[in-house]
Amino acid sequence: MKRLLPLLLALFFCVPAFVINEKNAAAEGKKIQQPPSVTLRTVTAPVIIDRPVRLTEYRQQLMREYALQHYGEEMTEIVPQVVVVHWTEFPEADAVYDYFYKEARGDGTLNVCSQFLVDRDGTIFRLTPETMLDRHAIGYNWCAIGIENVGGVDKKEDLTQEQLQANVLLIRYLKEKYPTLRYVWGHYQQIAAKKSGLYKENIAGYFHAKVDPGPKFMKALQKNLQDTGLLFFKP
Repeated sequence: MKRLLPLLLALFFCVPAFVINEKNAAAEGKKIQQPPSVTLRTVTAPVIIDRPVRLTEYRQQLMREYALQHYGEEMTEIVPQVVVVHWTEFPEADAVYDYFYKEARGDGTLNVCSQFLVDRDGTIFRLTPETMLDRHAIGYNWCAIGIENVGGVDKKEDLTQEQLQANVLLIRYLKEKYPTLRYVWGHYQQIAAKKSGLYKENIAGYFHAKVDPGPKFMKALQKNLQDTGLLFFKP
């Protein structure tokens, strides 16, 4: 009964998210213990595990340089207005984490990363602070929170039901926390999303076509979030 008491109190007071902090996760090893699966089924709010990538002054410097080049102003923080949903094209979360971990790409610019990573079993990792400027969606990084979902190898629409449930809970949590959030779209919808008026890009021709995370997943997300008031584009 003593073990159940903290959980009951958390549910009673409607805590928005149950967070597991991993001290020195980046420095002491990148693999961490997963929470018991029963936790995900019992707690209605998202279970979020902090698993930070390398967060240094160098990364901050690269953010400022990236923002200045692409948006015309130095910035490291965003006011969230959209959630952009991705898949990784990697089959394992550890490989994705390793890829995002370093500050810079090979060309010396800010490395690709998203604020969240969702594993195949629905485990949610927070890689950076939610309002940190991350590089994951051309034209929208200045206002976008990114959710990466492990999967999509060979561009196969294979994201799991557990990932769908985790994305739904996570987006609901973000919407409640950030009233400025108005949109949710998939990475492949980046052209249609220009109708939002949020697109900014100073470099002419800078664009990469995307297919993630596929219309099937976005259609399911829209169906499960239709009561939130968030705006979607046609899957």
